[in-house]
Amino acid sequence: MKLGGWLVMLTAMIMFLTFMGLPTGLNPILETLGININQETATLETIDIEGSGFWAQIFGSGTGVLLLAIGGGIVTIGLFALTRDKSFLLLPFILFVAGLFIATFGILISYVSTFEQSLFTTIITIIFASLAIGFTMETIIYFKGGG
Repeated sequence: MKLGGWLVMLTAMIMFLTFMGLPTGLNPILETLGININQETATLETIDIEGSGFWAQIFGSGTGVLLLAIGGGIVTIGLFALTRDKSFLLLPFILFVAGLFIATFGILISYVSTFEQSLFTTIITIIFASLAIGFTMETIIYFKGGG
């Protein structure tokens, strides 16, 4: 499976676990955006993006959007102009998904260990370790030029 497939698969898995009501690494991001999911009933409680702190920081003043657009433009132009290897444009997405995956693994292990059943912890560890090894290997292959 290519790296793009791994990124989509891991992101979909994390979103699926989040919307099932399990605690994942995506929950703090959703809370910052003003999206609350009830973990007991796995239902969407509220969506208040405009009332969230994230909205106020970016769109609260006219300078926030302007600085964001200028900064993004400078970074994009710099990456296209100075980098001969375009594979580094994918690096922020890879790091973000890897960080989300690691956070989700840690949160799920602590959540499952509250059941005091070592079988659940072992199953989660085997699943996540297999995915982590595959993702790491495909990332290495991608940056060595094979993907």
